[in-house]
Amino acid sequence: MNDFVVSLMLLGAVSSNASTQMPFWSTAGQFGTMPELSGGLALLRAGSSFDESRTLQWRWGASLGLRNDYWGVNPFVDELNAGLRWKKLRLDLGMIHPEQHFLASDPVLGPLTVTSGNVMMSGNARTMPGAALTLEPWNVPFTAGHLQLAGRFGDYWTIDRRYMQGARVHDTAFYLIGNIGRFSITAGIDNYTLWAGVSPEGRVQPHSFLDYLRAITGRQGGADASLGDQINSLGDHRGRELLRLDWKADDWTLTLQHDIPYDDRSGMKTHNFPDGVNTICLSFKDKSAWISDIVYEHHYTMNQSGDCERRLATREEIDSRDLRLYFDEASGQYFTIVGGADNYCNNYDYRSGWTAFARQIGSPLFFSRWYRDDETYYSQGTWNNLLKAHHLGISGSLFRKIPYRLVLTYSENYGCWYSVLYDYGTGTRLEKPLRQFSSGFSASIPILKGAMCLIPSVYYDKGEAISDGFGATLALKYTFKR
Repeated sequence: MNDFVVSLMLLGAVSSNASTQMPFWSTAGQFGTMPELSGGLALLRAGSSFDESRTLQWRWGASLGLRNDYWGVNPFVDELNAGLRWKKLRLDLGMIHPEQHFLASDPVLGPLTVTSGNVMMSGNARTMPGAALTLEPWNVPFTAGHLQLAGRFGDYWTIDRRYMQGARVHDTAFYLIGNIGRFSITAGIDNYTLWAGVSPEGRVQPHSFLDYLRAITGRQGGADASLGDQINSLGDHRGRELLRLDWKADDWTLTLQHDIPYDDRSGMKTHNFPDGVNTICLSFKDKSAWISDIVYEHHYTMNQSGDCERRLATREEIDSRDLRLYFDEASGQYFTIVGGADNYCNNYDYRSGWTAFARQIGSPLFFSRWYRDDETYYSQGTWNNLLKAHHLGISGSLFRKIPYRLVLTYSENYGCWYSVLYDYGTGTRLEKPLRQFSSGFSASIPILKGAMCLIPSVYYDKGEAISDGFGATLALKYTFKR
């Protein structure tokens, strides 16, 4: 039968920087629901799970929030979805959280990694409504389960205020999974495309069905597309390439993962090596142990297919003010940028970049920046996609009764290749990095076994990239299951 679950969480948040922001780890990886400044949150969730005893299964879920902070009282929809599954095929409609990996000993405490196992869809921002058809790991015939296929084909709609209002998102993912005894290897690609939408100047991006086919296949735009989309491909394309190894012993699992972001074809061809997020996770079966999970993440995004590759611009490109023009003051000549400087999660036409409600959809370590146009502010991608970072996450249970999560993150931030108006060579790439340390500790204290828990958390930020300060949250969560 379908299990029914309803929960209510009441949370208070306070920061020493009351007028600026809560510390990094109080909001990172929380689906954009937590107060960004000192304030409070009420979050009501309800839903059902798939009934594994049936061939045709269904489920539903809803999550409604009310947040109060410096910006006022803000009601919002966190999740609202329905799902249908037949064998290994699943159809999800509506707003639903992306899948999370490397969770703490008690999932209520959240992920142990910065990216939740996906550098492009981390669970750091609010969800988008849409529809997705998913193929869960399916045994390839005649391979005795040693080879599996998995994938996803989805379309979503942005509903936040952004530079290109009403932009749409397409996602195509494909994975191969090999299984030999206790060992498994996963390799695949997950590609996202921003397309359609209307700019503040009233410029309507191509949005016909033919344009949709161009966008999802990476083909060049038609005559009504911008010059850049006519030369390259329609829409703003980005994604990740994944290589993951798992060894499953009787009492523990060891995972090694290489998660590679890309922002154009050169990145897909590994011209951006060694960029990526490298993860090592040792997870024990006994979640009541003092230490049950240890995760280390190394982030490196300094290559981005190298510095800008350029050639002398033609007279036609100069006259048309091609967006790829770069004026070299030393030589007094115009050049055309033809590659390199991938500038992860930023784009000229889709100036809000890879964000939802001003939060990064991908790595939370990419901090958002703003673009001002006629007294209106829009989220404008990220200002620090050139970075190096180390992260450690530890989880377990204190006295075998109280699950906890400890997260420690150190990063060196070198800015990015382009200014907010997409000018190259304007000093946005830093020679000396801005160093940043962020930490967080949280626990889940049971009050009524299986029904109610108290979740105290403390956070601390110190560095040059974001504001220094302490923060704390206290949440009371009640869960009813049937």
